[in-house]
Amino acid sequence: MVLKKSREFGGANGHNEFAFLAAELDRLNLLEKLSDSVHLSLSGDWLHKLLNEVSDYFYVKDRKSRFVMANRQVALDVGLDDASQLIGKTDLELHPRETAEKFMAIEQEIMSSNIPRIDFEEPSILSNGKRKWFASSKFPVSNSEGVVVGLVGMSRDITERKRANQLQQGQNKVLQQIATGKPLPQVLETLVLMIEQQCDGIFGSVMLVDDSGMHLKSGVAPNLPVDYVALTDGIEVSPKMGSCGTAVYRRESVVVDDILVDPLWEDVREAVEPFGLRSCWSVPFFGRDKKVLGTFGLYSRTVRSPTDYELKLALEAARLAAVAVERDQDERKIRYLANHDVLTGLPNRQEFKSKLEEKVAESRTSGNHVAVVFVDLDNFKFVNDSFGHAIGDQVLMIAAERIMTVHDGAHQAIRFGGDEFVLIVEGETAQKPALRDFMARLKDEITKTIQIGDLSFHVTCSIGAACFPEDAENAAQLLRNADKAMFEAKSSGRNGYQIYEQTRPERSVNKLTLLEEMRSGIENGDFFLEYQPQYNLVSGRIIGAEALVRWQHPSLGRLMPGEFIGLAEESGLIVPLGRWVMKEACRQNKAWQDAGLTPITIGVNVSARQFSDVGLVADVTAALEESGMRATYLELELTESLLIQNAEQAVELMDDFRRIGLKLAIDDFGIGYSSLVALKSFPLTRLKIDRSFIRDLDYDENDRSIARAIVSLGRELGLCVVAEGVETAKQQAFLASCRCEVVQGFHFGRPMSANKFGKLLGMTLTPLDAHFG
Repeated sequence: MVLKKSREFGGANGHNEFAFLAAELDRLNLLEKLSDSVHLSLSGDWLHKLLNEVSDYFYVKDRKSRFVMANRQVALDVGLDDASQLIGKTDLELHPRETAEKFMAIEQEIMSSNIPRIDFEEPSILSNGKRKWFASSKFPVSNSEGVVVGLVGMSRDITERKRANQLQQGQNKVLQQIATGKPLPQVLETLVLMIEQQCDGIFGSVMLVDDSGMHLKSGVAPNLPVDYVALTDGIEVSPKMGSCGTAVYRRESVVVDDILVDPLWEDVREAVEPFGLRSCWSVPFFGRDKKVLGTFGLYSRTVRSPTDYELKLALEAARLAAVAVERDQDERKIRYLANHDVLTGLPNRQEFKSKLEEKVAESRTSGNHVAVVFVDLDNFKFVNDSFGHAIGDQVLMIAAERIMTVHDGAHQAIRFGGDEFVLIVEGETAQKPALRDFMARLKDEITKTIQIGDLSFHVTCSIGAACFPEDAENAAQLLRNADKAMFEAKSSGRNGYQIYEQTRPERSVNKLTLLEEMRSGIENGDFFLEYQPQYNLVSGRIIGAEALVRWQHPSLGRLMPGEFIGLAEESGLIVPLGRWVMKEACRQNKAWQDAGLTPITIGVNVSARQFSDVGLVADVTAALEESGMRATYLELELTESLLIQNAEQAVELMDDFRRIGLKLAIDDFGIGYSSLVALKSFPLTRLKIDRSFIRDLDYDENDRSIARAIVSLGRELGLCVVAEGVETAKQQAFLASCRCEVVQGFHFGRPMSANKFGKLLGMTLTPLDAHFG
């Protein structure tokens, strides 16, 4: 049999030995055909001895990738004593399956194509788990008829070279990430993965010393068990706290060969044992000031000491970790100085605008209140003129400390400039009654006696505040109005506080003009609806919405119902306007249903003028027919005063609506003159507790008693009870304790556009406490 060479061997690739080997095999005719399709054999003891002394792999395989011949190095690396033990085996019997299948796929391709592959890299995982890289060349072997019957191969171990290249590339990548300002966790994870790639069966970890210097917090450990990482987060720095805690305490490397017997792990051994980690070697790393920044740790699941190479890698990793952490600390210091006032330590106005806009945007979505409080020290110039700027600076620092004391970390405070401070207040404190109390405490704290050395004096302040959304439509307007309120406090004699009171200037249009504009607005589509969600307190789901009309006036801007509904009632325009509202609300609700959203009930207010209009039933029927919405998803909201004007007519009309299938609710229940008569006489489905009884639930026991009684009464009569105007978590909790079924108010959601409501409705299966926390 002759070894056929389809390409020239050797050359620049450094494989002259293959050319020599091929020539020798050709000359000595050592490869003999035993079978055209099954296997090969090789003779020549002297050649075997020669090849066994070579540290590279040399092997011959038959057409089915079975070993026909191999030198000793191949056997040793797969855990066998002698090369003869390889004969007849395939790589599937010697290597992990993934590695074996890659080898065999390449070899079968070579033999099928009769084209050799020269000097290509082959990664390999040995049976003992070690990773190696080989530079291999493999050549097809043909018999005298030109039929490929096997292949001959030679592989050189290039693991050290490959790892050195990967290490260099990894170091460059880490340094590049540091230089380009990548987040510290990303840099440290790249570093850990780089070291893990260099070692077999090793898991890396970086832990960082916290600001106190007394604890270690978890940095990154991408391949350690998640529960173990959580367990070690926050461990103490002490002389006997595993490898890492001890390494920081001693300021030197700590090597533990066996976690289960070493006394350094004694206190945490039982907690660590289930994770199967047996060895841990930790190297501390330091900053320029010689303070310990953290540790780089290596773990193994076997009991052993680190090799010299592994220790060298850990030291190099610790050096790079120190560079990364210090760079991150430097950048954080720069960011802090850029965004904070050097004198007081408070944030400055650099990012205030974006922060306030963010809070206002959150308020639009969540319904939580937000307010801006503007604080200005009165006559601060006198302090500087009388005592000097050094004393003035101390006064500013004292004022900042006192402001921080009052807000107690619950709100954000900044130094706006000079002697001005601004607070962003959120939650219940941002509601005007609580906000007044907060401003009073703030004023009292700032105006306490200041003692600096032998000096004793007082500094007064003027405080202004504005609330969103009551006093402003956006963040910029909110800040301006808080500033205006502060100047009003100054104008009133200083040393006081003022909440912005919105006053609209007299309009330059008369009623007749406004009526004409309203008529045109109905025709031109200047009116639009917003929707306020109604939630079931038990399920936490949106079960309904109240449709609320708005007018986008071409010159006066956005007008709320209180600014035009009265005039519409007087003029009779409420009828065509109400007809449009009815149709639009039904159309939109049906659109939500057609989009696959959870069907809900849409509530539409009906005024007294509409109720007395003979065409109301026809208008309702037309709205339902045009939209295609079932009547059961429409609810008309009627006031008590409307019903008692003509009770007999009201009952007849409401019976017509009930026959159609509509739901009927009595709005503002509790403030009329005949609430109980209304409940007894009219075919209602729901009653809505007036917001005046909800507003003071937090502290008014009388209102709590009334609300509790209304809920109980409604339940007894089989009516669904809705609480309007719920604005706080305390109000929600009280209503839930009374078994009130449905709630509506700013605490759950402000009136919003149809698009935003549709998105909210899409999350209706989310629990209620997930929305409002």
